[in-house]
Amino acid sequence: MQAGTCVAPPWGMANDAIAKRSTVGAVVLFGLLAAACGSSTTPTSPMSPTNPEGTNPPNLLTVTITNGRYSPNPVMVKAGQSVNWLNSDSIAHSATDPGVFDTGNISPTSAHSDNGDQVMFNTAGTYNYHCALHANESATIIVTQ
Repeated sequence: MQAGTCVAPPWGMANDAIAKRSTVGAVVLFGLLAAACGSSTTPTSPMSPTNPEGTNPPNLLTVTITNGRYSPNPVMVKAGQSVNWLNSDSIAHSATDPGVFDTGNISPTSAHSDNGDQVMFNTAGTYNYHCALHANESATIIVTQ
C-alpha cells in the first residue's frame, strides 16, 4: 500500500459495525429509560386532602380551613385516629362540638390551637362541629371502627 491511501472495508463490514453500534446504543438508552421509570420520589407520608403538606404521621388527619370552609367535609376517621385543623385563612377560626371537643381559637396560617393541635377520636359515630367564631361554618367527622 502506498502512503496516503487506504482501503475501505467492503460495504457488508461497514454496515455490520454501524448496526452493532446502533444496537448497543438502543440497548443502553432503553436501560436508562427503564431505570428512570422504576425510580420513585414518593415521600414517606404522601400528600392527600387530609395530609396537605405530606408531613402527618399515619394516625393524624388534617382538616384545612380555607375561605371559611372546612375541607374535606365530611372527613372519614378510624377509631384511634386524630384530627387537627390547619387554618389557611387570614382570620382566626375554631372547631367545636360542644361537650365533645373544642380546639379553641386557631390562629391564622396555623395548625395550633389554644388547647393543643389535635383531637383523638376513640368512639365510632358522627360528630358535627362548627366554628364558635362564625356561626355559618360547620362540618362533620365520621368515625368508624
